[in-house]
Amino acid sequence: MSWTRCIEINRADLLPIVAQILAMLGDSEVLLRHMHLAILALLRPAESTLRRLIEIAAKDIVVKPRAKRSPPSEKIPKGSGARKPVFVLMDPRREVGPPKRKTAPGFGPNVRGFDDLDVSPPSRVEITPDDPVSAAALRRRVEALVAAMNDIPGQAKRLARKKAGMERPMRVMRPGRPPGHVERGKRPIDLLLAEVHELALMALAGMKAPP
Repeated sequence: MSWTRCIEINRADLLPIVAQILAMLGDSEVLLRHMHLAILALLRPAESTLRRLIEIAAKDIVVKPRAKRSPPSEKIPKGSGARKPVFVLMDPRREVGPPKRKTAPGFGPNVRGFDDLDVSPPSRVEITPDDPVSAAALRRRVEALVAAMNDIPGQAKRLARKKAGMERPMRVMRPGRPPGHVERGKRPIDLLLAEVHELALMALAGMKAPP
């Protein structure tokens, strides 16, 4: 089997998972918190899977680094339209140091005057699974994922150009487990991510595609 065929097969396996994400997202501008988290639980490993397919597709592409352009002499006018979401080609890096404490949103500074001493301070806001959450940022990530899935060769060239323009070697895959990895996960996306991650490691090591 060629690496191109390998990409096609695993892309086909990713399609129904992305379709599930789109169905869960729907057309609403606001999601309940538990639904927002459920979509993220599928979206993160789906993004990691696609990054690795793009990495495999880009492994043999050679491009010349672009010559550095001189800065424009005049101000560039700002566009009025919204920019299309762009798929992020690199895994988010792990934070170094102790984990940050999770805090619930508070009610602001408790500042009162002398006339308000008999007034009780406002109660702390409780986070619940049914809280409304904006779906705007999540929708842009999903749109970027779908657009990149429909143009893996173009994304591979984009990645190759990005690597050629870096002074230091650029790593798409972070060390260790990929984002969205679930230990002993049994969902289709968990199994697909584990398989594609191993394939990407094989491709980068110069090994042949599996039969």
